[in-house]
Formats: sequence, C-alpha cells, structure tokens
Amino acid sequence: MDTRWSPTPLDSARRFAVFRHPTASFVDILAGTATDAIDLSQYVVSGKHTSKDADIAFTYQTQLNGAAQPKPGELIEIQLNGQTLWVGIIESVAAFNLQSGLRRLEIKVYSRDNTPTWKDIKRVTSLYAAGTPVNQIANDVALSVGLLAAEIALPLTSTYTVHSNLQLGNMSGWDILTNTLQSSGIDPYIDARGVLKGISRDLARPSDVVLTADRLNAISASKAKSPITSVRVLWLDPALSEVVHQDQVLGTATITAGFFQLHQNLDVYFSADRTQRAKGTYMVIKQSANSGLLPVCDEKYVQFDQLHGQIQLTTGIWAPLLASASLAEIIAYSFVPDGVVTGGFVISGGYTVPYGRLLNAAAEVAVMLIMMSIGTGMYEIRGLPYDLVNARNRTEATAKGVPDWLIQNQDIETDFIMNESHAQAFAARELIYQSRAASTYNAQIADDPRIERGDIVELPDASRIYVLDYSRELTHGSKALLQLTGFRA
Repeated sequence: MDTRWSPTPLDSARRFAVFRHPTASFVDILAGTATDAIDLSQYVVSGKHTSKDADIAFTYQTQLNGAAQPKPGELIEIQLNGQTLWVGIIESVAAFNLQSGLRRLEIKVYSRDNTPTWKDIKRVTSLYAAGTPVNQIANDVALSVGLLAAEIALPLTSTYTVHSNLQLGNMSGWDILTNTLQSSGIDPYIDARGVLKGISRDLARPSDVVLTADRLNAISASKAKSPITSVRVLWLDPALSEVVHQDQVLGTATITAGFFQLHQNLDVYFSADRTQRAKGTYMVIKQSANSGLLPVCDEKYVQFDQLHGQIQLTTGIWAPLLASASLAEIIAYSFVPDGVVTGGFVISGGYTVPYGRLLNAAAEVAVMLIMMSIGTGMYEIRGLPYDLVNARNRTEATAKGVPDWLIQNQDIETDFIMNESHAQAFAARELIYQSRAASTYNAQIADDPRIERGDIVELPDASRIYVLDYSRELTHGSKALLQLTGFRA
C-alpha cells in the first residue's frame, strides 16, 4: 500500500497532469529535483494506465512537432492533484495521424521493469558463502542492473543461503530476483514511481485496505483456468549425503623391488584428478615382486585418507647385508693364492689346486643369487568409490479430496530452502496462492491511489481480493473509478 495517498473522496474531481522528462532520471523525479519537466496535459485527449504500462493520446496542431515531440527512452510522469502518481519509460510512438490540420499522437509507456535491461540481458551473480541473507543477493542484483540505493526498498527476510559458493547465472536480472526471493514468499515489484519493492504472496496476512460499502461500484468473478492441486518443491539438502558405488579398480601400480633399496612407498590416488573419494580399499597382487628365485620383500597396502592410499614394499635386511658381505668376500678372496701339488720332487709333473678361485666363485654365486631375486610387482587397488552430494529433496503439498481428473501439479525448483520445515511452509503457501489464483476476481471501486499490486483489499462483505493489477482512466471527465483485477484471497 502506498502510504503517500489518502482515498479519493467520493464525488470529487480528479486533476491529472502528464509531464515529459527528456533528461531526468527516476531518482530525480523520486526526489522531486527534476527540472526538465515539460507539461503536455493540455494536449491529452485520452489515457489509461495500469501498474505496468500506460497508453496516452495527444492531439495538437504544431506544438509537438520536431524536438517537442515525445521520444522513445524519455520518461513520462503522470500526476494526480499535483502529486506524482506513476512514472514510466516511453517505449514507442504507437500511432501518428494527420487529418484536417489536426495531428494525433499516441505513445506506449512501460514501467522500468519491462525494459530489456531487466528482462533480456543475461547476468551472473558473485559467489556467495553459506549464511548470506537473500536480501543482500537481491540488492546486489538490483545495483548491478543500474538502480541506486534510493530506488531499492526490498523488505527484510529471515532467509539465508545454506550452500557455499552459491552463484546464479545465465538468467535475466528479473529472473534472478524472482528466483532469489520466492523462497521467502516475495515477488519483486517496481512500484508506480520506479522503486523496487517486494510484495508478499502470503494470503493469510491482514488486509491492506478495507473498503466501505459506498466505495464499491461493481464486482464480477470468473474461472480463468484449472486450479493447481499439488505443489512440489524440489530443493537441495544442505547436509551432504554419501553415495557409494560398486567395488571397482581405483588405481594400478608397478614397482621393482630388490636388495638395492630397503623401503619403496608409492602413493596411489583413487582418480587421475585426485578428487575421487573411496572407502574399504584393498590391494590385489596381480604379479608379486617375490616371483624371483627368493622372496626378497614384504608387500603391504595402507589407506591414508579418503583420497589415496600407499603401497609399501619392504626388502628383507638379509638381502643388502648378504650382498655387501659377498662383495667383501670377493675382494678378500682375490688375495688367496692357489695351492700347487707335485708328485715327489719332480717339478715337471703335478697340478694346481685353485683355492682362491673356488672361494671367490662361491662369493660371486651369492651376489648373483641376490641379483636374480630382484622382482617386479604389479598391483591393483580396489574399493568402493563414493561421492558426497546434496540430495535433491522433494516436499509436496496436496489439496485433499481432489478427483484424479482434476489433478494439476506444479514443480518449483529452488536452491534457497534452508530445511524441511521451510520447504513445507513454502509448498503450503504456494499451493494456496496458485489454487486461488486460478479464478479471476474483478472489482470496480472509487478511485484509491493507495492500492498497489500485491495489496489485499477487503470488501464490505468481508471477502478479500489479492490485487494482481489495476487500471485507471486518465481521460478528462472520466469517472473517478479504479478497476481491480486479482483473485479471492
């Protein structure tokens, strides 16, 4: 409800004025500091405006020729009894006629939220941490579109983000606002003066305007479409859930073991990018490093954390000790002389006993045996990979007693649900809103500039209308009536 106004007294005259603003901005008109206003009221022959647009027709001779003619992109201000009633942007010159020296010009004016800046240009928000109020996101979006702080009057909410690094992208500014605020039961709305506000979708709240019987002129109702009978809210659970996959190979390794190194430790990650988590991992020996002549090592596997484990080969201490001792023996036995055996004193006959070479060969055999025991192991790491994901929950509100042939479902997907109780309240509120919005309710009342889109107007019979739009005639001499369109709250 626009508190700047009071209800128009019955049987009172309304004085409308239409001003063209070639250079002023919305904030200038809002603050009352615009100095470029050009009064076109004397040329207006007919006009009508709603919360979203206005159609105004002018007749003139030469007064609006050339630079004096309203142009697309300029602002039009409509005043009622000297006070700003509605401001919009000229979208186009809808018609131009010349007959008997009299020119007729018609313009189409839209509220600022119907411009491509809001509805067509795709945008990306910043990254927001968990616990960020949705008001901050909505305000940031409004500022990025081009609004100033004085043009933003969004209501405070208790909703905040529950996911880290949340970002919205590839959406228009208006879609981002709608997506951000819907979990709080709020629709974004540009009011009559170009200020960004939020309107509540809660139909249980108190009435904004209460009408007396003398202010109600006519009322009608009709069924526009089949009502929604079930609303399903699809939302991401903020608590991570573990999704376990079937047992499979997570990594492979090939390691050569022998006397040359006592310990060989190889880290094995469960994926190439080192991000896969797994549990219950174990090692399968496809080919053992002990497949040589002698077993030379102990083969073990240890899982260190959820991302990787380690294959550990430990060579027996005897292998390097024996190799070292044998090398020392080879060197030592190379100095042992061979013995000579002769038959009596006859020097020309006899044979040589190779004591040194026999000892040296025995030491070489030990070294060769150790070298022949070097083995290459081939290993597989298997286990249960798993991922930590935000479960996609579904919370459903359903109307009771609806026959099958009348069932109408609606799915709403959002990432701004904090918990199950929040989802239930959201689903119930949307079901009530959507089911009642199926029936159109129209009322014609005495003009009341207080009423805005999203207000709940209470009629004399205690029934209530949730206002989706309104329209008002600007033509001179028209009745001081306001046409309300909405549904029964």
